Amino acid sequence: MDWYRGRGERWLRERAAVSWERPSRGLQVFGLGVAVRARGNRGEGFSAARRAAADLLCRLQVEDGTAPPLVFIGASFDPGAPHRDPAWDAFGGWQVLLPAITIIRDGDRWSGTACTGDFPGPGEAAAFPRVDSDRSTLARAISLAVGEIRAGQYEKVVLAASRLVSLDGVTPAEVLSRLADAFPTCCIFSIRSGGSTWLGASPEPLAAVVSGRVELVSLAGSRRRGSSPEIDRQLETELLSSSKERWEHRLVVDAILSDAGELAAGLEAQPEPSVMKLANIQHLYTPITGHLTPGATLLDLIERLHPTPAVGGWPRAEALDAIRRLERIDRGWYAGPIGWINPAGDGEFVVGLRTALLGRDAACLYAGAGIVADSAPAAELDEIETKLDALRGVIGQ
Repeated sequence: MDWYRGRGERWLRERAAVSWERPSRGLQVFGLGVAVRARGNRGEGFSAARRAAADLLCRLQVEDGTAPPLVFIGASFDPGAPHRDPAWDAFGGWQVLLPAITIIRDGDRWSGTACTGDFPGPGEAAAFPRVDSDRSTLARAISLAVGEIRAGQYEKVVLAASRLVSLDGVTPAEVLSRLADAFPTCCIFSIRSGGSTWLGASPEPLAAVVSGRVELVSLAGSRRRGSSPEIDRQLETELLSSSKERWEHRLVVDAILSDAGELAAGLEAQPEPSVMKLANIQHLYTPITGHLTPGATLLDLIERLHPTPAVGGWPRAEALDAIRRLERIDRGWYAGPIGWINPAGDGEFVVGLRTALLGRDAACLYAGAGIVADSAPAAELDEIETKLDALRGVIGQ
């Protein structure tokens, strides 16, 4: 441990097959090498990943007195998506990854686990020859969605866009370092596959379990940050008083309570949302807590909750159908679940937001906006650009 600690976080980020950082909590996890990596086809999603992870967790043998190993799991947003960007082929529909060596820094305490594994060299990174999402095409998709919502086909849909930016020599490790500095309250994560890296700074927890206690979050409804404290407070007041944003937020709260209700007992949500402020955006925020029911697991919760209305829409089936029809990109793992679990059942998952897929010399950035009956295409497009700025600004430093 002293040897790895002495290498420093830049060295660890450069060599990690997977990383998980919570800067505001003083938590850093770096998975080096590969003991087990299971990968699913593009047409498979989290349900297949859950089965593979559960099987692996059952077979792990942990020596007494040692830290439990962490199994990392990531999956695509929608295994039924009609578009296929080859840049995502190396990741497949899902992955379950047990690192050969896991280094954990929790405040001043360092610990680690080791498994029999390999340390493969990086594969060839993917090139991204395709063009960006077209703004006018997305505006038309938003207008069509508003019309369908007003016609009663569904209540909300989240439509996403992608943008291609040059890396100009910036490495994944440098991007992760900048994200940790810029967004300390977010979850900074990365996973490498086939030479490419998917990384992000997610503000949105999906679910966490600690000794049976369940922690969930509703994060929906947003405004940009103000250029001055006065303007920022005005925008916060506007966000809290917006009937559109409050309705969208409550939709997510109610869906989480309904979806998780059979797996978690005693769920409690704050009656009124507060505001979570990030570097470039602020969101309505409601924490939800409870306890797992006997026999239920964190992986069961993730399968039940994904995708929440915050990243898919509502009702779920109709919203997914709208995304498949109206969205002209392959989201890949954007807005999909990513996280970790240990053999005791404790773990944490977030929604893969504020993310980028880094290839050979370019990065593809992803962001979306929730479309409801009162949505104005121009405002939703501006919201997407604000969210894209989170990664665009970091990569372009």
